Amino acid sequence: MQELMIILMFNMLVKDNNFDVSHDYMDKQIQISIDYFEDEYKEYQNYLSRQYFNGEHKDVIIKKINRYLRSNLKNKGEFIVTYSIQKGVDPYLVTAVILQETGCYWNCSKLAKTCNNYGGNKGKPGCNGGSYRKFNTQEEGLKFAINKLANYYKKGLTTPEKINPKYASDKTWYKKVRNYMKKLKK
Repeated sequence: MQELMIILMFNMLVKDNNFDVSHDYMDKQIQISIDYFEDEYKEYQNYLSRQYFNGEHKDVIIKKINRYLRSNLKNKGEFIVTYSIQKGVDPYLVTAVILQETGCYWNCSKLAKTCNNYGGNKGKPGCNGGSYRKFNTQEEGLKFAINKLANYYKKGLTTPEKINPKYASDKTWYKKVRNYMKKLKK
């Protein structure tokens, strides 16, 4: 359809101005236009892929998730959802893990509040001399938690059941995460 419109417009231009244009020239111009439209379409598809996760618009997911984020994570749904989708990770799973690890469904843990650690992550630099990692900002701590889950995804560990043995020593951790996911999706 686009090719036909371009050809018709070009033919009108040629007729009105008595141009003598070769078919090769016309073919090149048509191909340039097609390439342009294809690039624009790819960019639009890329934009759409950042707006949806599993067919659900990110604004809907943000609204659902923000209902359950309390304390110092209040209204951080947009950041969590946007970065999760960018990394290709289920934002409901990410948020459920964060809620399980921090208690931010009620009131964030001291580790979350003082050290911006939202995944119960160990490592250096230590938080207050302990074994749990300290992050300088909330966003840094959230990104680390989401990136950790993205690394599990790359290994095919995409559900709480599959992640549990690698993430938590509590063998029922996945059930708790699954319960949070159900609440978040309502």
